[in-house]
Amino acid sequence: MSSDRWLPAVGRRLGGTAVIGGRAPLPGGYGSGVVERVDLVVDGQAVPVVVKRASPAEVAAMRAVAVVEGDRAPRMLAAEGDEIVLSFVDGTPLAEGPDVPVQAWTALARVHAHWFRKRPRGIPVVDAGWWRSLCDRTLIPLRGALGRTGEQVYAAGADLVDGWGSDPRIGAALAALPKTLCHGDAHRGNVLVDDGAARLIDWGNARVAPAGLDVATLAAQGDADPSPYYEAFTQLSGLKLPAELRAVEWAWAQVQINVAYLGFAADHLGAARVEEMLDRAGRALTRL
Repeated sequence: MSSDRWLPAVGRRLGGTAVIGGRAPLPGGYGSGVVERVDLVVDGQAVPVVVKRASPAEVAAMRAVAVVEGDRAPRMLAAEGDEIVLSFVDGTPLAEGPDVPVQAWTALARVHAHWFRKRPRGIPVVDAGWWRSLCDRTLIPLRGALGRTGEQVYAAGADLVDGWGSDPRIGAALAALPKTLCHGDAHRGNVLVDDGAARLIDWGNARVAPAGLDVATLAAQGDADPSPYYEAFTQLSGLKLPAELRAVEWAWAQVQINVAYLGFAADHLGAARVEEMLDRAGRALTRL
């Protein structure tokens, strides 16, 4: 259960005195060990909010998102210690399939266009050192799965990922690609849909990275067409990445998302899925 230290600040933000009418754990795309829906009453009006444990980087990301024009839900209402309070976004997670609402692509494009080639304070940057750290973290579940099962695909995967961690092609791509503020985990569970509106939640893995990180993650489940994103980005920014640079970004993103989710696959999805992801990452690496 969260503390209530944030209550006076939220009341001031909402223009009244806030009291708690009820609270309950909140599952779904809100990725945190402690996430609650708290039903506030502010001067007689019911106002639901989300209270979650957050890192300093997530607080920084929410502040960076707040300056972007357009629909910015959820909004950060307060930050106290290691907790943040957000406006509640209702909806159901986006179902798997080829269709992604244009609003979801536009929400990503709006943030990416605003922060293109800029670095918000307090948010990690995806560079060669970050990539090495990701590979090192991925080795832990791969080796754990090898110890549990003895299946050699995990040993082969660990060798590949260890080598990829210092692969000069990755370093060269990250040095060349322009970066922006990325959600960092824009999978379908973090896109809530309600009455035609699609909203991104949970900025806890925000990164300053090539935009393809978000685009490829959202497109991956269901093999969605990302064209609406690129159209929105060009319209909002007035920029269009050269085709060859976009191809490098897409190849890098395919390596990145497959390696990033290998640990989950090793723990929950089994050897066949891990082998498939390793193959996709390896083939993408040859295109860098």
